[in-house]
Amino acid sequence: MSAAEATRNSDRVSPARPGLSTAETAAIGHCALLLIFTSWAFGGQAPWVRQVIALWGAGAPLLFLANCRTADGAGRRRLHAAVRWLWPLLAYDLLVGLSCLNPGFVETVVAGEPSLVLGTPKPWLPSAAQPEVTLRELWQFNVFVLAGFNLALVLRGRRAVRTTLLIVGGNAVALAVFGTFQKLSGAAGLWFGLVPSPNPNFFATFIYHNHWGAFTLLNAAACVGLLTHHLRRAGQGALGRSPVGLGLLAVLLLAVTLPLSASRSCTVLMAVLLLGSLGHGLLRLIRRRREQRESAWRPVAAIILAGALAAMAIAYLGREVIAQRTRLTSEQLAHLAREDTLNSRLVLYRDTWHMAAAKPWFGWGLESYAHVFRIFNTQRAVESWVWIPFYAEAHSDWLQSLAEVGFVGTGLLALLLLLPLRAVRWRQVQSYLPRYLLAGCALVLLYAWVEFPFANPAVMLTFSATFFCAVSYARLDLRAQREDQS
Repeated sequence: MSAAEATRNSDRVSPARPGLSTAETAAIGHCALLLIFTSWAFGGQAPWVRQVIALWGAGAPLLFLANCRTADGAGRRRLHAAVRWLWPLLAYDLLVGLSCLNPGFVETVVAGEPSLVLGTPKPWLPSAAQPEVTLRELWQFNVFVLAGFNLALVLRGRRAVRTTLLIVGGNAVALAVFGTFQKLSGAAGLWFGLVPSPNPNFFATFIYHNHWGAFTLLNAAACVGLLTHHLRRAGQGALGRSPVGLGLLAVLLLAVTLPLSASRSCTVLMAVLLLGSLGHGLLRLIRRRREQRESAWRPVAAIILAGALAAMAIAYLGREVIAQRTRLTSEQLAHLAREDTLNSRLVLYRDTWHMAAAKPWFGWGLESYAHVFRIFNTQRAVESWVWIPFYAEAHSDWLQSLAEVGFVGTGLLALLLLLPLRAVRWRQVQSYLPRYLLAGCALVLLYAWVEFPFANPAVMLTFSATFFCAVSYARLDLRAQREDQS
């Protein structure tokens, strides 16, 4: 028996594990309910939804406090080893909390209307434009981080992680089906026209189609990861009895929504994800066939044909939207060719960088962009030099983070991801599931250079859940290998 066959057999014959513990059920239930509610309630972008998130999210720090200590070999209670990953979050909270004590703007009345004007904050301390808004945003951020971190803290088995991902992915598939029927019916607003959308480019329950795109990328990566897990477990002739078919259908349903939603950039990123996973699967199949001294061209040709048919089906369903967005792209490129000045998006990035460079250490304060950027905005409407375009977001989460919390705050956010990743010996991890989860996270982080996916609560919570599920699954996979060796 080859080493690859031994690995597959040991994965298929995993020992039975008791049901979920109370702590696991509470962590999964809290995160799942929060995500389901947030995603179906306009992606979390309605004011009343954010209030519910703040209230229900209080369970995240409570669950963290209840489970942050664990028993060692001598039965003594000590802090869980994973808690040390959170020191950047604590430092970030202290930085943002300190900024609320140093307001950078003051409220005044201009032309009979309440307005914010630049004040005189202490220049050597972090500052905030609106401390109350800053604290609300900080609380929501902590809720999402801890809701995902609790999964890594309490889940004790790989099956529990897969159960969590199944709930998360199933919710996304249900939204995809809902959004597809809503789009094909020609609904003029959310919930089949019952709720007017402030943005014409909406999909499913998401107000902005690019937020739906980032949400779908994360969930598609989770579905592909689960699919590879079940493909690896399925033996010869056992595919018909495995959930592989349902997994393929789920990925297809998610993929078809991106061209339907008219999200061009996320459609390209989804193609990268699916083509990469297809190439990876074909290489594994060819390697396995060679080990068994069998021909690989027939199954490879069948898979390529199935992939081509799926791509044609997606293109057919989204043909009208694709044609519309293609015409729009051509018009935009023609407009850029006629203009001597830079594209407005590039000017926006340049002005945002100037805003960040004005306060490079601590920035202007969390959630200050909409107020402060007016000072640095150099754009004017084409029709008039009097009217100034308003930007609530920088259309680049990375640049906006530098502008709002500076290089110090952005560095702490990066460490919040890097510390858990460094805690895992990735070369020894055998499962591909956590790698696909991280691939989805990496695509969204890449996308955040040119868009603002993390302005959407549902995207932020899904990112946190899938990231910490990836780290948790990798650690559990390594632990299972050590147990098998002993």
